[in-house]
Amino acid sequence: MSRQHAIGYRYIITKSIVMISTRNLAELPSPADLRLRMQEMAALTAVFDIEYGEPNFAYYPMWTKHQQVGAVKNGSGDELFVHFTSAGCFIKGFGHETAMTPHRTHPPALWPKLLDNVPIDFQSSLNEPAFDMPNTTFVVWRLSGEAQWETGDIDYPEGKDPDGSTELLSRLLLGVDGFAEWLACNYNVEVDTLIVAHVFGHKPVSVAQLQQLNEDAPVHRLRSAVEQTAYPLA
Repeated sequence: MSRQHAIGYRYIITKSIVMISTRNLAELPSPADLRLRMQEMAALTAVFDIEYGEPNFAYYPMWTKHQQVGAVKNGSGDELFVHFTSAGCFIKGFGHETAMTPHRTHPPALWPKLLDNVPIDFQSSLNEPAFDMPNTTFVVWRLSGEAQWETGDIDYPEGKDPDGSTELLSRLLLGVDGFAEWLACNYNVEVDTLIVAHVFGHKPVSVAQLQQLNEDAPVHRLRSAVEQTAYPLA
C-alpha cells in the first residue's frame, strides 16, 4: 500500500458535511460520544497503520488509570489532542501555519488570552508534556455536568480559519462515507463502507472484517492493533 498522507488528509476536508470551529461549537459531540468516535476512528486507522509509524487518528484507552486521550495528526505538523478526565474533556489544537501560531513572533508566544479562561480543573491537561502546550493555537473544554463546550474570550485575527480549529475539529465530524473515503485516499485502498458503518455503530468487529480491510496483514497483528485501542473484538 502506498501512503498518500497529506494529500488524503487535505482532500477529505472538502467532503465533511458539518464544519465547526472555536467560534461555532454547536455541532461538537458530547464528551461521551466524542470518546467513542475517536476510539472507532483509531481502531479503523490502526488496521492500516500496522506498516507505518504514528497514525493520523489515535486513541489511548489507558493514558492513566482513569484518563483517556484521543489524537488527530495530519503528518504535516498540525495536531489535536482530546483529554478525557473526571473533570470533563479538554481539547488542545495546533495549526502550525495559522495566523495564531506561537511562531508568529520571536521568541514564540501563545496568542493573547488563549489560556486565560481555562478552568483550574484542567490543570493536568495544561501540564501534560505530550500535549506540547507551548505549541497551541486553540483550546476547547467542557466540564463534567455542563451542557456546552467553552473556549476563551479571544480577539481573533481576520481569516477563514485563523487558529486551525476548522481544519482539525471537522475531522471529528466525519461520517461513515467521509471516513471511508479518507481511509481509501490516505492508504490507496478500497474500503467497504459497511465495515466502517459497523464500527461507527460501536459493534464488536470480527477478524474476518479486519482481514477484509487489510488482507496483507497477519491476523495476530490486526488483532493486536485494534486491541491497543480497546475497541471491542468479536
